Amino acid sequence: MKGSRVQNVVQELRGEKIDIIPYHIDPARFVCNALAPAEISRVIIDEEDRSMEVIVPDEFLSIAIGKKGQNVRLASKLTKWHLDVISETRYSEAMQDGYDSLVSLSDVGISLADALYEKGFFSAYELSKASVEDLIQIRDITEEKAIQLIEDAKEYILSKDQADETSKEAFLEESDDDNDVSDVSDSPKASEDQPGSDEDVAKQTILSDDKATDSAE
Repeated sequence: MKGSRVQNVVQELRGEKIDIIPYHIDPARFVCNALAPAEISRVIIDEEDRSMEVIVPDEFLSIAIGKKGQNVRLASKLTKWHLDVISETRYSEAMQDGYDSLVSLSDVGISLADALYEKGFFSAYELSKASVEDLIQIRDITEEKAIQLIEDAKEYILSKDQADETSKEAFLEESDDDNDVSDVSDSPKASEDQPGSDEDVAKQTILSDDKATDSAE
């Protein structure tokens, strides 16, 4: 009978659901199989950090991540890759923000930003990590210009981090002031009762699992 071997295992496990995931030697394909039936738009691989950024259509985001991040957590454990699942909308916004950060640098116009983008430097952050050798491969970029671009990108990232930290501190101070004048009974429940986006749930789930694994080791 078709599926009889699986049914026997299910019976032994007292009705526990079993998903059969086809193995593939290509890590990206294996991850796509593990996240099925969610449709995958694109996979960006970082071999050095052994991580993948998985982009899915907005309507498949909840399917790929699963309840409380269960699907992406299991897929991460199975494939032994850190997975960051995001929607196409958030990915597009991130790419646009990255492009805008390039244009924000001094002496970087639209044409140069496009050239950097085409070579895989999608943001000021990525540009700050570039090497002079990589940049001089781009037309009209001299060694001197490459050094200046990298320095400008580093300064941009530093100033942005400082601005973000200042905003965070201001927000916390404002929150403290609000708490001082509000009744405790009216305060919102803990964050665990107010989950964020599906992407945030997935990230928090995997990070928690990573910490648990490190502690066990």
